[in-house]
Amino acid sequence: MAQEPNDSEGEIRYISDDLFTYLHAGPGRNFRILGTVVAGTRVTLLQEDTEKNFVEIIDDKQRTGWVDAEFISISSSVRALVPGLQQQVEETEQTIIQQRQSNDLLNQQIADLTSQNTNLKKKLSDAEKENVKITQTLADYDQTAQMEWFTRGGIVAVISLLLGIILTYLPKKRRRNDNWM
Repeated sequence: MAQEPNDSEGEIRYISDDLFTYLHAGPGRNFRILGTVVAGTRVTLLQEDTEKNFVEIIDDKQRTGWVDAEFISISSSVRALVPGLQQQVEETEQTIIQQRQSNDLLNQQIADLTSQNTNLKKKLSDAEKENVKITQTLADYDQTAQMEWFTRGGIVAVISLLLGIILTYLPKKRRRNDNWM
C-alpha cells in the first residue's frame, strides 16, 4: 500500500531559479555543445538563422556560439531585475519608515497645536467675558457720574432759587429822603 505524501513530515524547499540553455557550435541542436548560458545573462547578438530558429551570440564569458532563438529576449530577465527591485523595495521601505516617523511627529504637533488652540480659545472667551464686565462697569460709572452731576446741578439750582427768594424778602435799607436831589 502506497503512503500519501504529508507536507508536515519534511523540510520546505523550492525549485532553483538557476535555469540555463546550451551554447552550440553551430545553428542547431545537432552541433557540439560548447557550454551553458544561465538565464538572465546579458549577451550580444551577432546574427540570426531564421530557418533553424537559432541565433549566434557572444556571452558574458566572451564565448561565441549558437542558442535557440526562443530563449533570447530584448528586455532584461526577471533574474537581472530582481536585485534592483529588491534595492528599490528596501529604499521604499526606508522612505515609508521615515514618512511614518515624520507623520507621527506632525500628528504630535497637531495635537499640541490643537491643545494650545483650545487653551487660547478659552482665554479669549474669558477675556471677552471680562471685557463685557468692564464695559458694563464703565457704563454704570458713567451713568452714576451723570446722575451725580445732575443731582449736584439740581442742588445748586434749588439753593440758588432759595437764596434768591430769601434775598428778596430781606429788609432793605431805607433810603433817606434828605438827599438834595
